[in-house]
Amino acid sequence: PDQECDREISCLVTTSNYYYITHKASENIHHVQHHYRQYIKYRSKNTQDLSWDFGELCTIKFRACKFRINDAKSGKEEWEVVLTNLDRKNYPLKRIKELYHLRWGIETSFNKLKYSLGSVQFHSKQDKFIEMEIYAHMIMFNAISQIDAQAYIPQKHCKYQYAINFKQSCLIIQSMYLASSLTQDFERILIQISYYTIPIRPGRKDKRNIKPKSAVYYLYRVA
Repeated sequence: PDQECDREISCLVTTSNYYYITHKASENIHHVQHHYRQYIKYRSKNTQDLSWDFGELCTIKFRACKFRINDAKSGKEEWEVVLTNLDRKNYPLKRIKELYHLRWGIETSFNKLKYSLGSVQFHSKQDKFIEMEIYAHMIMFNAISQIDAQAYIPQKHCKYQYAINFKQSCLIIQSMYLASSLTQDFERILIQISYYTIPIRPGRKDKRNIKPKSAVYYLYRVA
């Protein structure tokens, strides 16, 4: 407690409930309830075979890195524990802390991909079709990001700097990008998305609310 550490940890992981019950008192072992017969019937065969790459018993090795993530001048102590398999020689604790800071750009991109582009829910239950939807959303995400980078961002004389509202630009670009590829239409898109800006507020926090998502059914096809 109250200090940084970098420790190697190894443990056994099993999918056998019998082995876990009979050996948990003498071994450092963790049980994962993952067996083919426990799957819901509507999931595909590929999901059953590919979700778990190990057999009934395997050894997991990783590094547990604990470091301070807040500013020491603030007076508040906040710690973060990261599990990684990167080697200590090339990635010491200081560099792990830098990588942890850089990953938040990826987190915000996934937030836009999931909620602004609607990829939090899929319209299929089969793995291949879900993969097609993910690639389609990623292509649209890259296209919208490139268009937003070319738009003019009016900066107001306020406390914060402003950026393009990604969600509004998604709605505008998705409704117009198939209509025409003329230069005039592209300029019109840039003008419209520049009207929608949001302030950049660094240091904001929001508790992550993890909920399982199901497929979106095409019920209107019945009618």
